[in-house]
Amino acid sequence: MNKIETNLKDCYILEPKRFGDDRGYFSSITKEELEELGFKEFCQKSESKSVKGTLRGLHFQKDPYCQAKVVYCTNGAVLDVVVDIRKDSPTYGQYTSVKLTKENGRMLYVPRGFAHGFVALTDDAIFNYFVDNKYMPRMEGGIAWDDKEVNIPWQETFNEYNIKSPLLSEKDSKRLSLNESDASFYRRPRRFLVTGATGQLGYDLVRELKERGEEEVLALSSKEMDITNRKQVMDIIKSYKPDVIFHCAALTAVDKAETEEKNCENINVNGTKNIVDASLEIGAKVIYTSTDYIFDGQKDLTEAYTEEDIPNALNIYGKTKYLGEEEVKRNPNHFIARISWVFGINGKNFVKTMLKLAENHSEINVVADQIGSPTYTVDLAKVLVEMAFSEKYGTYNITNEEYCSWAEFAKYIMESNNKNCHINSVSTEEYYAGKDMDGIANRPKNSKLSKTKLEQCGFAKLPSWQDAVNRFNKELEQNKVYKYIK
Repeated sequence: MNKIETNLKDCYILEPKRFGDDRGYFSSITKEELEELGFKEFCQKSESKSVKGTLRGLHFQKDPYCQAKVVYCTNGAVLDVVVDIRKDSPTYGQYTSVKLTKENGRMLYVPRGFAHGFVALTDDAIFNYFVDNKYMPRMEGGIAWDDKEVNIPWQETFNEYNIKSPLLSEKDSKRLSLNESDASFYRRPRRFLVTGATGQLGYDLVRELKERGEEEVLALSSKEMDITNRKQVMDIIKSYKPDVIFHCAALTAVDKAETEEKNCENINVNGTKNIVDASLEIGAKVIYTSTDYIFDGQKDLTEAYTEEDIPNALNIYGKTKYLGEEEVKRNPNHFIARISWVFGINGKNFVKTMLKLAENHSEINVVADQIGSPTYTVDLAKVLVEMAFSEKYGTYNITNEEYCSWAEFAKYIMESNNKNCHINSVSTEEYYAGKDMDGIANRPKNSKLSKTKLEQCGFAKLPSWQDAVNRFNKELEQNKVYKYIK
């Protein structure tokens, strides 16, 4: 393959070699060649057909779903145009154009962080795309095709090909200029630091970042960075200089926190303070995971808690997580994600516990008067990574959709896994009757969290908790993790 540099940094014209005779030709491009250009991983092939004069563009997809593309024409001809909109690029705001036809066989490699478009020069232009990230309609963006600052000489092409005026979609006719748009791309890869990386959420955050093509990820366990060790935290964060810190490390054992109050406070409050102080010194965003347990659960069950409701935790864990929220708020560039009933592949959780108990029990007592929403860390990680690329700072409730009791949760786990184990729905009082309550934390009865703000701010709601359990079951089947819980 012949790779031709353009005037734009990292953007190339590609000429795959053609091998042929009087019968025709053969041409190819390899995965290795694409990766050398910066193409992350093949995700989708798309095709469009356009009549002469159709102008599509100038489009991009917002992070973390930004796409690199390899584009080419398999019939007719187009003038393909791209604009470098990476703010730290030496060619920011500049464009390049190349004629792509069936005959010349040329391709154009469009890196992530570029706006892309084309005008059809013939009535039968068939245009093909290889892309390296998922298509997300909700994350579509673009800039005006006739942006005066970019100054693409479209009229010269219109005159040459006798195009009176371009045919535009309604969206493309109303795009803003580059300076007015919300495009926020950079050539330098963003750096991410994940605390608690071996926990359920930390593990899936790292997976999600890698799947999005992010390579600068420092994932740290408590052994690699003790968040209560201020000097160690400062040294690591100031040395790595992450753009975003996902702070997942915490003492989350709710009952254990009751007997280890000082340790819990040291980890959840003082450790968070260290993270925030370091983030302020280097100018990093902080994304912090909190909990439904910051509330007392006294709200009527017909209502859900909003981000504006006043916290009043019933237990040490909830109190320390709320104090952690207060520390995080010192950084103006913060996100606080209030979550509940978390389950994921890399750690202990309610789903795995129920499945393990079902191996040796024909029935299990589970409380039915505590209501909330399970949260699958795979789904949660997607939203948190999206937040990392936005500036819609603040506190959000994020759980899977719909509500249930712990007993209903348990019943669905058994049914969806074909387990012959009966769930007895009992009250909290009945569940703890006759047990030593020393070291047992009080739990809120109402843990329902409203996700209205999440949707209003443009983030996608998570799928239903039942859908999440079904997908988690498949993940469990592939890993057989629950069988090895101690």
